[in-house]
Amino acid sequence: MNYLKEDTITALSTAAGRSAIAVIRLSGQEAFQVISKIFQTKSKPEQQVKHGYIVDGAEKKDEVLCAFFTAPHTYTGENLVEISVHGNTLIINEILNLLYKNGARPAEPGEFTYRAFLNGKKDLAKAEAVCSLITSKTTTSAKAALNNVSGIFSQKIKNIRDSVTNLIAFMEANLDHPEENIMFLSRDEKLLRLDSYIESIQNLLNSYRASKILQNGIKVAIIGKPNAGKSSLLNAILGKNRAIVTDIAGTTTDAIEETIDCHGIPLTIMDTAGLRDHAGNSIEFLGQEKTKEIIASADMLIWMFDTSSQLDQNDAQIADFLKKSNLNTPVIGVLNKSDLPLNSSCDIDSILQSNFSTVIKISAKTETGISKLLDEIAKIAGVSDYSSDYVMINSRHFILLQNALDTLIRTKQVLTAKDADEIACFEAVSAQAALNEILGINVKQDILDTIFSTFCIGK
Repeated sequence: MNYLKEDTITALSTAAGRSAIAVIRLSGQEAFQVISKIFQTKSKPEQQVKHGYIVDGAEKKDEVLCAFFTAPHTYTGENLVEISVHGNTLIINEILNLLYKNGARPAEPGEFTYRAFLNGKKDLAKAEAVCSLITSKTTTSAKAALNNVSGIFSQKIKNIRDSVTNLIAFMEANLDHPEENIMFLSRDEKLLRLDSYIESIQNLLNSYRASKILQNGIKVAIIGKPNAGKSSLLNAILGKNRAIVTDIAGTTTDAIEETIDCHGIPLTIMDTAGLRDHAGNSIEFLGQEKTKEIIASADMLIWMFDTSSQLDQNDAQIADFLKKSNLNTPVIGVLNKSDLPLNSSCDIDSILQSNFSTVIKISAKTETGISKLLDEIAKIAGVSDYSSDYVMINSRHFILLQNALDTLIRTKQVLTAKDADEIACFEAVSAQAALNEILGINVKQDILDTIFSTFCIGK
């Protein structure tokens, strides 16, 4: 990546396309000089936000507002200008080209935030959270990302890192002054401290699964025999007629999927072709094969039963398929058509005794039980929109936290076996290094390039 701290960069920071207002960002030591070449204003010099015109020589290009932010009190830590222009693509491109012509260059992806990191405005964990916040799919995931942006996750890491550093100092003092017989910390005190650090890191690691779900969401496939009400359930969850519903078996011949916010989880719900012992035509057969593929890749299954009809060979075949597939996937049993009389031949007891995560009675037609079903999905996923203390832990954080945990466990094992501060100190320093890397201390350039290349241009 062409990340050069010394030059002036510019990019469109709002979404591309037509809009009432678009914001172009300009950052660098020469930002004020660059904008002064193309900005004419009669506003007072002391005004932070100035009204005027972007010009190319004598020709006016657009009427704008320019907000001036002086280093180091800016997002990037550099002189920063935000130009509010009219959101016409032609105008935006003309102004960007003028900025290029007068000393700025196009910003690389994430380069504004990268400069904020280099200039000490954000540690690396905070900087990464900016991207998570922009790409959040639900209110809960946005709150979790904002917790990271505001420093909650970073502070947790710093607290553990500082505590480990303090322990290292005591161990090194013992090593430097062995002849003085000074007991800075007893072995039991060191072990107690290590237990506390290990527990804190383990708690963060435990939240990784919730973080992945908040960022990536989960896929839930609705399965069952034809006419069990799968498409009706999809429509009921969405609150609109997304899938065709008829009394004819085998209507759904391809997977239909939609994504909703389910208690803070980006939930992709998939309506699949019904599974039965024969297919009415080649298209239905292909749909059934697609269903089997979806079942294998889904994070959770909703297996629907029509309680107004008897269990039959199709139900048995689905059970056999799931058993042979050996899936480690939660399955919710849904007893549909509770608004109709229960068929005396429908063996509800055998369904209830099956190995489901939970069983729920619903009526897709009247939408009875739909909210309870969504509650259960969120419960099984382990994420709740009622919690406000989530933090976003990405795969990089997870690996480094696991490294820190492993080295602290080894530190404890060494001290438990014998009071060997030299080896224990070496292990603890490794844990300290892993925690520092989360914050961006002594992190390699190629890692930084990889992280910031995932950002959008203009952020």
